[in-house]
Amino acid sequence: MTQHLSYLSIVALTCFLSACSYHSASLKDVRKQSYDMSYQRYSYSLQPISESFVDEELNLIFPAISGAILGNPNGVILNIIEAKQGQLVFDVPQNIDDIAKEVTYSELSVEPADTRVLRMGTFHSYPYYQTLGDASFVNGQNGNALIFVYFSQQSRVSGKMEVYDEVFEHQLDIKQSGWSWIEITRQSDKHYVLKNFGGNVEDIYFAVLLDDMAVM
Repeated sequence: MTQHLSYLSIVALTCFLSACSYHSASLKDVRKQSYDMSYQRYSYSLQPISESFVDEELNLIFPAISGAILGNPNGVILNIIEAKQGQLVFDVPQNIDDIAKEVTYSELSVEPADTRVLRMGTFHSYPYYQTLGDASFVNGQNGNALIFVYFSQQSRVSGKMEVYDEVFEHQLDIKQSGWSWIEITRQSDKHYVLKNFGGNVEDIYFAVLLDDMAVM
């Protein structure tokens, strides 16, 4: 688990990746309106936080990242959820086509070129924080980070882009419009590959990294 979280920490801190899950559904249920999810909590030293920790005033924040699969939030908040002792209800954002945008990164090839995308970023806030804290969707089977991305139509995304000295190779084949789970696999120290998630949604969980002050 520590090895997996080490990777989670790298991705969450350098690429603004997101988080969620444990839901008894198959991958085909990605179009569900909402999910009942569990989440796990870790300190920044990557140690599990005691189940006795009370999540009072711990909020999970889901901002929009328009026109990018990796990138920064654009100020639009899709949802804010108050965490309740390891549980949350995750509502899939609806009617967001008007805020999704075409990908503008020249390093990436998008076919068709007019495909609009929007990633749902995932962060959290706690009273002790002055800024947003990190969180990430994680594939519980292998520790890989996952992201949740909306595509306006069937499309393909390929190419490599660099984010904070990390190279992210895109190999995406989106079969239909709507939301898709994308898995990020580490190939080497600074090389990651983004592919369609081929596992089960029930294997996904939501990991929250809490500052030491938050758990004192």
